[in-house]
Order: sequence, then structure tokens, then C-alpha cells
Amino acid sequence: MSDNLVFYFISIFFGILSLVFCTIFCVLRAQKATVGTLALKTISSVFFILCGVFAIYTVGSNIANLLILLGLVMGLIGDIILDLKVMYPEQSNQLFVFGTCSFIFGHLFYFASVLIYNYNSLPSNMLWNLLASLGVAILLTVVILLSSKKMKMDFGKMKWLVATYSLILTFMCAYSVSIAIFVPIFWIFAAGMIVFLLSDLVLSMQYFGGRVEKVWIYVNHILYYLAQVLLAVSILYIF
Repeated sequence: MSDNLVFYFISIFFGILSLVFCTIFCVLRAQKATVGTLALKTISSVFFILCGVFAIYTVGSNIANLLILLGLVMGLIGDIILDLKVMYPEQSNQLFVFGTCSFIFGHLFYFASVLIYNYNSLPSNMLWNLLASLGVAILLTVVILLSSKKMKMDFGKMKWLVATYSLILTFMCAYSVSIAIFVPIFWIFAAGMIVFLLSDLVLSMQYFGGRVEKVWIYVNHILYYLAQVLLAVSILYIF
């Protein structure tokens, strides 16, 4: 068996482990946030990073897939910071800002990677993809902000940070889909971004809408880790 094939299966294995440990984390986290649950969450994130690392070993490194890996690392950092928010509620606002900024940088790394891919694969569609995606992102962000009251969500002092993050994430979803329309294999990455958006919508309902039911812990985290695993696995087929 060639080294590349071994690395391929190791990458997939770590992706599966990330989801398994995420599920174990959810079971324990639904009971209480502790140092132990934070460790489990960190391990789950390390596994999706390792999924990306071995995916790069499989296909070879380049600027685009190394940027994906940096995005995954920023996700791990954001994970840890946001879970500390639950453990240290007196510093909730500061931790939310730092955690959200970490994810913003992660999405900027993802954007740079996708931009490189778009330039190399669909240069003639690049300007259209960017402009159309920006328009969709602005529209979706406005809809999210306007519908927040009906969904009983109060962003408070975090309104502009939430709006900025929403604009970046919805742009990435739209931009990924705009490429996937022309390059079907890119739907792996686009699906990761769409699931990422769904995860953050659930997280917003938890943070700003007072949804405290345990089921939302499962939904939010499983969607989030599935999103990161899809982004990591996309390196095997796209980047």
C-alpha cells in the first residue's frame, strides 16, 4: 500500500474520531461545563486538524491547502475560548469577542484559499462570483439582523461584531456555492460552509436567545464539527 493511500485513510480516520469525541463531549457537556469537557472539546478539534494535516500529506502541500489548515487551527483556538465563556461567565463578553475574532480570522484564511482556487480554476468567473456572493451576504445579514427580534434574540453590545461575523460567514457560504455550481467536487467545501452557518445560527439562539435546552448543545456542536471535518476532508479532493 502506497504512503499516499495510508495517509488518505489516516486523514479519514481522524475526521471520524473528531465526530466521535465531539459526541462524547456533548453527552458530558450537557451535564456540566468542566475542565474535562474542555479537554474533550480540544481533543475533538485537534482531530479535525490532524485530518487536515494528513490530507495535506496525501495530496502534497500548497498555499491553498495550508491556508485551510490555518483556518482549522483558528477554529481550535476559537473553540477553547468560547467554552471558557461558559466556565467563566463574569468574563463572558471579552471571551466572546476574542473567540469570534478567532473564527473571523479562520474564515479569512478559508477565503484566501478559495480565492486562490477560484483564480486557478475559474478565472473568468472570479469577479462575478465575488460580486454575487457579496450581494447575497449583505442580503442574508440584513435578514438575520431584522429577524432577530422575531426569534427573540438580543445581540446587545455585540450587535456589530455579530453583523460583521455574519457578513463574512454568509459571504463564504455564497462564494463557495458560486464555485460549486461550476465545479461539482467543490460541493464538499461548500457543504462544510453551509453546515458551519447552520451551526452558528443555533449558537446564536443559545447565546442571544436564551435557548438552554440540552438538545441545542448536541445540534450546535455536531453541526460545527461536521463542518470542520468537511473542510478538512475537502483538501483530499479539491486543494
